[in-house]
Amino acid sequence: MQYPSRLKSPIIMIPGKIIRFLEERASVAFAGTRDRNLVPQGHRVTGWLVDSGGRTLTVFIAESSVPHLVEALHDNGRIAVTFEEVATHETYQLKGRYLGHRPAQSTEIEISTRLRDRFVKSLHSLFAHQEMAALLGPSIGPPGLVVEFEVHEVFLQTPGPGAGSRLAPPPDVEVSAT
Repeated sequence: MQYPSRLKSPIIMIPGKIIRFLEERASVAFAGTRDRNLVPQGHRVTGWLVDSGGRTLTVFIAESSVPHLVEALHDNGRIAVTFEEVATHETYQLKGRYLGHRPAQSTEIEISTRLRDRFVKSLHSLFAHQEMAALLGPSIGPPGLVVEFEVHEVFLQTPGPGAGSRLAPPPDVEVSAT
């Protein structure tokens, strides 16, 4: 991994409930970055792993979503990733600071395949014809790049009361925007 030395900020522990959600139920994810001019870019996430300490997250970015990603991460180091369980719409967003990246390896490709299968299985509850779910599976391609970031904030994004509220750190703790 390549690690920019200029990025040093306190990180949080991802709440256990969110770790379990990511490991057991989340079925689709999307990352957002911005360049030096604050122009947003979206990036398809094909897989993810929480580190054993629960402080950093590694996301696997689809090859088609790699352009401009590394440049944006080097520009300001900020990344936000939103995870959803499709069938229930339970959704969380994790924001943090870029640590490094590298090409995807066979382990990440295997994890992405399992998560794509989870995504397709979750679609079965939405479509009467299972063929529709199977057709959407290939929309999540293999990863081309792996990005690691330290998590600074976790937000509830499930539609309904409380959407947008910060879960970690607690709402009364001030968080630096840099």
